[in-house]
Amino acid sequence: MNFVWFDYESSDSRVNHGQVCEASFILTDDRFKILEKKELKCRLKPNVVPSIGAMLVNNIPPETLKNAPLSHYQLVLENYKWFEKFRPAYFTGFNVTSFDIEFYRRMLFKTLIPDVYQTNTRGNKIHDVLPQVRAAKFINRNCIATKLNAKGNDSFKLQDLAEVGNFNHGTSHSSMVDCLNTIEVAQKVKQGAPEIWEASLNSAHRTDSEKIINSQKIFTAFEFFYGRLRPYLQKHLFYHNLYRWSICWDLKHHPKDYLNLDRGSLSKALQNAPKVIRTFKQNKNNVIMNKELGLKYEPYDKIGINEIMERSKILDQNPNFVNSISSILEDLAREKQESNQTELLFEETIYTGGFVSPKDKDNMTKFHDVDLKGKLSLIEKFTQERYSYFAKCLLYEEYSKEQLPESLYNEMHRHFAKRLTSTDNEKWETFASFYKECDDHREKYKDDESKLKILEGYNNYVEKMEKKFENA
Repeated sequence: MNFVWFDYESSDSRVNHGQVCEASFILTDDRFKILEKKELKCRLKPNVVPSIGAMLVNNIPPETLKNAPLSHYQLVLENYKWFEKFRPAYFTGFNVTSFDIEFYRRMLFKTLIPDVYQTNTRGNKIHDVLPQVRAAKFINRNCIATKLNAKGNDSFKLQDLAEVGNFNHGTSHSSMVDCLNTIEVAQKVKQGAPEIWEASLNSAHRTDSEKIINSQKIFTAFEFFYGRLRPYLQKHLFYHNLYRWSICWDLKHHPKDYLNLDRGSLSKALQNAPKVIRTFKQNKNNVIMNKELGLKYEPYDKIGINEIMERSKILDQNPNFVNSISSILEDLAREKQESNQTELLFEETIYTGGFVSPKDKDNMTKFHDVDLKGKLSLIEKFTQERYSYFAKCLLYEEYSKEQLPESLYNEMHRHFAKRLTSTDNEKWETFASFYKECDDHREKYKDDESKLKILEGYNNYVEKMEKKFENA
């Protein structure tokens, strides 16, 4: 399979309400030979206020937000077509499972493209270099050069890896540069820790990970927290009834210490630290290694293989105990869901509203093929209100006030005016939060004329945007 390396630079880190402003893609073969490149830039949507912090990181100038060649809608369609062109492939990048993939799915979702799982269906797989480089550095310190952060831990920021490794292809946080730098990091992982590279390919899809878990039962996984990577030798017990994650027993703990606990005491023990239960998320391209690797590290090396296998056997021989754990975890998950009764906005329902019905899928396909009159006629034909809402959003973003029916324009204009002029702490960037952030950065960069000039450019952009919503 080929690799599609991709990276997004966005107006905001909040995936539900920000937008991508710049996207880059590189197609390579499995030996990292570049076969094709693509770079897309788009204008900022009229209903999105940029985050100053994000803008200063990705270095997108205010002029680009106004004058880029594509609208956001056009960028999404181009992105989708490009990904379709090269499937099946590994869709890979740096920290893509936590950010870029989540952003892309919402781009498709809100643009009425029903194939929101494009990157992990029909043979496609999601491949993330960040967990690989952490694991590779752990088992082979010489695999890749790193710098220490302020807390004395290895920094795995892509920019830092490129700087120390002397392979920076340009200004970091440019999407094309980040793609090229990610390829360099991947090459070092493959060369310095080939077993990690191979393992990452074998766990690039949920079904692939589950095949390994089901066959091995006992395996080594890694978790990264407090700035450090830690190995865990764990035994798979079951898949969570609600979340489908692999629930595992950390074999540093002896099951006999928990077997005779009543339900209340066991529930408390499962929630206490140190954790006896580890959760392995099969769709995050986390590295799965054999149990022999875990046995090399504390405290498992001192426990030894015979004792590890004995603990595993005890768990196998006590199905009622395992069933109790499953029941407790399910109850805790349901309690958490019931306690969070906050009503979700349509933009936040990608994972909660169910799959697209055949009728809505058909209307979505038509929406992209017809003219404005045809698009308007489809608004009320969607069976779910959220899709009608997204259709109105797209029309508001893509067409001028003069082109749209007055009632539709006014409805959406007032809707976004209410959001953007809010003075509350919202889930999206408002005019008030933008100006506050801008003032903070002015103070921070008060002696840096170049930064102050950039801030002034963004400020002028948002002031002009705000005027359009003042009398909505």
